[in-house]
Amino acid sequence: MTRLAALRQPHASEQPHLQLLVADDDPRLRSLIAARARDLVDAFVVLEAADGAEAIQVGLQQDPQVAVLDVNMPQLGGIEAAITLRELRPQMRLALHTADPLTHRERTRECRLPVFDKLELERLLGWLESQARSLLEPRRLQRRRSLVCSACGYGIARSSPPDRCPMCQTEGTWIPRPGGDLSPTAFSPA
Repeated sequence: MTRLAALRQPHASEQPHLQLLVADDDPRLRSLIAARARDLVDAFVVLEAADGAEAIQVGLQQDPQVAVLDVNMPQLGGIEAAITLRELRPQMRLALHTADPLTHRERTRECRLPVFDKLELERLLGWLESQARSLLEPRRLQRRRSLVCSACGYGIARSSPPDRCPMCQTEGTWIPRPGGDLSPTAFSPA
């Protein structure tokens, strides 16, 4: 895997950062994941929790963008903590890890949570890298245009016109509507 470096800024305080919450009752594994995540992604600031209840507390207080929770922890398990965090912080990206993913696969699938094997740390790190990349890199959306069929007046909003008008089936009749450039976030990509 390649190291994902944050954009370099003149001052360290201006560097973009992402908060990663790592919750596991094994302090050595927690530290290993934290160190490997920081080595992989410069932007990660790692928060740690020793159990599910502490993970919820840290998640609510610090509002990390990404969290990795151990399935089996004292006081509150990772699945329950992830469900609670998802309800309270729906934008948080959550994953679980366990020494026995097959036992928990059905429940994590029902909860729509990715689960990783603790013995396959590289897969978890790959997921963390992809989450960081999607959070750090700006979205490249095409500019949408408002177009009108000159034959029938049917209007559409797309980045590129279709070959035929869906109403009258005439080819190549699209003209821009006055003030036809739309915000990239106004519509989803065509």
